[in-house]
Amino acid sequence: MLSEAQILGMNSEQRAEAAKIAVTRGCETLLRRDLMLLAIGAHEQAICHRLAVYLEPFAALNVDCEYNRQRVHPKSIRDGRIKPDILIHKRMDNRFNIMVLEAKARAATSVRDKQKLEAMLAIRGMYRYALGVYLHVENKRNRILKTGQVRLSLRWHGSDEVCEMARDIPEPILRELAGQPD
Repeated sequence: MLSEAQILGMNSEQRAEAAKIAVTRGCETLLRRDLMLLAIGAHEQAICHRLAVYLEPFAALNVDCEYNRQRVHPKSIRDGRIKPDILIHKRMDNRFNIMVLEAKARAATSVRDKQKLEAMLAIRGMYRYALGVYLHVENKRNRILKTGQVRLSLRWHGSDEVCEMARDIPEPILRELAGQPD
């Protein structure tokens, strides 16, 4: 677990790299421990909650889902208020704005998610997070039945780098999914 002093001693690139490792490990744990949640097509909020639990050991900071505050004010960008899916930060202290993650289960990343991440990462902006992450969970029922897998992909904002992960779904779960109506 990184201490506040260790984090303050890092530059933005080092913070981003440490957060990438934490998010990658968190997603690996999510696939291993919560495969059923992913396989049954759970909503992104349920998935983000579990991932946030696995990110908590990263640092002596807060890991929040749908957190909508900047100090005491609502978080907002040009065209309205925002609630990022997951943040690693310290409430009430912008020096520790480490990671912002936007997730989509089934659907592709939206233009709005891209706008949110750009605003949250802007060097001259209000928030200045070190790392922006797009998480896509491929858990559409027909895709799962076709491939027998749940797939996750992580994309780092501003990079072409993609981290792909997959896990096979046990046959009894696949049979149960196949027996369910669309």
